[in-house]
Formats: sequence, C-alpha cells, structure tokens
Amino acid sequence: MMISEFQEAYHNRHKLAEGWKKAGKKVFGYFCNYTPEELIYAAGIIPVRIRGSSENVELADAHINSFCCSFMRSSLDQALKGRYNYLDGMVFPKTCDMTRGMYSIWTRDVKIPQYYFLPVPGRTSDAAVEFFSEELKLFKESLEKYTGQKISDNSLKQAIKVYNENRKLLRAIYKLRLQDNPPLSGSPIFGITMSGLILPKEQHSEMLRRVLKDIPSPKSSPEGRMRLMVAGNTFENIELLQAIEESGGDVVIDDIDTGTRYFWATVDEKAEPLRALSERYLREIPCPCKHPAEHRLDRMLELAKEYRVKGIILVIQKFCDAHLYDRPWLESSLKEKGYPVLVVEHSDLGWSGGKFKTMVQAFIEMLG
Repeated sequence: MMISEFQEAYHNRHKLAEGWKKAGKKVFGYFCNYTPEELIYAAGIIPVRIRGSSENVELADAHINSFCCSFMRSSLDQALKGRYNYLDGMVFPKTCDMTRGMYSIWTRDVKIPQYYFLPVPGRTSDAAVEFFSEELKLFKESLEKYTGQKISDNSLKQAIKVYNENRKLLRAIYKLRLQDNPPLSGSPIFGITMSGLILPKEQHSEMLRRVLKDIPSPKSSPEGRMRLMVAGNTFENIELLQAIEESGGDVVIDDIDTGTRYFWATVDEKAEPLRALSERYLREIPCPCKHPAEHRLDRMLELAKEYRVKGIILVIQKFCDAHLYDRPWLESSLKEKGYPVLVVEHSDLGWSGGKFKTMVQAFIEMLG
C-alpha cells in the first residue's frame, strides 16, 4: 500500500466527491469535530469535512474581514469559487464565533440545497449531554425528512461501528510512533489522517488495513532526532511537518483538530445510540471553544508522556480567539511540567516555510 495514495486522495478530494455525486450518492459538507458524522452516514449520505487551501484568497474578502482566521477565509473562498458545488447539504455546529458567523454568510452567498445549524452546548455537564441528545434527535429527524427514509437504530449502530473501527485503525497507525525508530514519520501520517476527513470511512479503513499489513521495516533514526508533539487547531501545509523533520525533529504525536482530537475517542457501542453520540462528541473532544484549558492540558500531558515527547510546538492559526486565549496559560503550564514549548502563529495563506524552519532549528538545538 503506497502512503502517497492517501495524500493523492486528499489532494483530489473535490474530484472524488464529484464522482460520488455522478454515481448517485448524496454528499454533505460539515465544519468542525463536533458534527456527528455517524448520523449523516446512517442516512446514506457521504460526509466530507470542509477544508481550506493555500491558494490566494480572491473572493472571500468581499464577504468577511481579513482579520478572520485564514482557514475560514480560505474555505469560504473555495466555496465561492465553486469547489464545493457538488454538495447537497451543509452542517454548521455551534462552536467558535467564526463557525457561527460563517453560517449566515454561506446560507446567503453559497447556493447549497440544504443547510442545518446544529446547537452544541458550551458545557459538558449531564444536563448538557441530555440537551445535546435531544438536538441530535432533531438533526436525525431533519435528515430523515431530507432523504424520505427513517434512520433505524440498527443503521445508526452500524454507522457507529464503522466509525469506531476507523478510529481504532488510526490509533493503531499512531501507535507505531511509540517505537524508538518508527516505520512512518509524521508527515505521511498527516496525509493519512487528512484523507480520512473526506473519504467514506469504509474505504479509508480498508486502506488503513493494507498499510498496517504491509508496514515497512523500522527506519534508522539519525542521532539526536528529537521526539516532538505538534499541537494547535488546524493547518493545510504538510510542508510544515516536513520542515520539522528536515530540522532534526520527529513529530511522534499531535493534539490538533484534524489529528488525534478528531479520532482518538470512540463511541460506546452498547449504549443508546443518540446518548452515546452525545457523550462522545460533547465530552471527549477537548477543544478550547467548548472545554476548559485544564481538560486539554491533561490530555496533552498524557500523550506527551506516553509518546516520550521532548518538546512541544504550538501551531496556532492567526486570529483564532479560542486557541489564542488558552495559549499563555497552556504554554506556561506545559513548561512548569518540564516540556519546552515553541509557539508559532500560523496562516496557510502566505506561509513562510523558511522563517518557520529557522525557528524550529533553533528550538531543536535548545532541546539538544
């Protein structure tokens, strides 16, 4: 199994989705980890994660301010350019301010047949889980109305099983990074996880099984290579990880929206399906737009210890209020626990790889 197939799938994601549409499939786009994909899947619809691009923004700045995060500007720009014309529907969960604000812009300026705004509580209490369960029920009913077919408990349980299997396979890929000389470096694993955002889960799982079956022999690790964690929200540039590797770093684990936070936690397959989904999506995704920083810190420390991390690079999208708000306390807390931290404010638009690489080289030299 060639690792490049994952990167190619992600690169050609719009072409693939257009093919699914021509084959008679329905395709829904969605923002953010708080969208319960299993419900969309159980309705017979292919869910695809909305992503941005490193292309120049040409149309979006006429609709939103340039001080909005580059991811939201770029994703809107992609939609306005017609990249997402194949979508039959869009789901916006109530998460960060930008996601909420983009709902009104997309519904006004991007002509997609079906839109749904999913309320997500700002707390994770028992009452919040109960509330979210009821909201998921309403979301389920909206999907049933759209498709004209009921979503049975059996189909929802099957969807949960399919998604859990994919999450377990991704965790198995990440577990390879526990080795002293991992057979796969961080940049190809980034391609593997990113393709999972857009490929149907059964197809992606089959690709993962082939990778795990044909794992290459562990590579030799150059002397002095540092085991690092990359944490933050989201980025498009695989070159960012490649720059770290070229500088003598080895990204063995991450805490990013499109990495471990996306797939690490599974859904309880024995519980009532909607309640189980509510528990997983509300309580097990420690994102700063919903969770206190202490929750995320605990998770990062747990991963850093398990993967024997020597340093942590915080890569934060410029103008992301949620992550920037947590940044000072998170940085100081990680340092108090003995982990050196490099903070980088990042934008996929106009990204300066040379400057970033210089910063990483200096950071790794300090670790040595």
